[in-house]
Amino acid sequence: MFLSSVFIGFNLSNRLKKRIHILENINELIVNIKIMIEAQCLTIDELFSSLAKQKKLDDFFIPKEAFLSTDCKRQIECECKRNNFLKEEDRQLFINFINELGSTYLDGQISIINGYIKQFENKILTLKSEQSVKCRMYNSFGVLIGTFLSIILS
Repeated sequence: MFLSSVFIGFNLSNRLKKRIHILENINELIVNIKIMIEAQCLTIDELFSSLAKQKKLDDFFIPKEAFLSTDCKRQIECECKRNNFLKEEDRQLFINFINELGSTYLDGQISIINGYIKQFENKILTLKSEQSVKCRMYNSFGVLIGTFLSIILS
């Protein structure tokens, strides 16, 4: 009983760390997309194909096959919804970004992308500032509950 409670605390702590890592990957991908759009003016299909060839999608939380499918936006949305580490607001923000790609002219597209970069950076900074406190709390709470249950059940 004690070990299972400790494990739950460590699991919650690791989930927060994984969420931060995925958000950092998303932000990095968005920055790469912005650079590619500014430099090459690619279509969405060309953009995703180029990202896959450059191996920018290899360590991403969504398989690169989703980016290369014929209905890539829908496929990315389905894969994103399967991710258990991100919260619904994170998933929806990324899905909105993908859906807005290619919806405006070049300057408007860059402006939209800059807005998403800023939103993800703010999320990452907020989570990183809370990370040490929350991780310590999750771990301590798991140990405390485990100890309490061990005493009660003894």
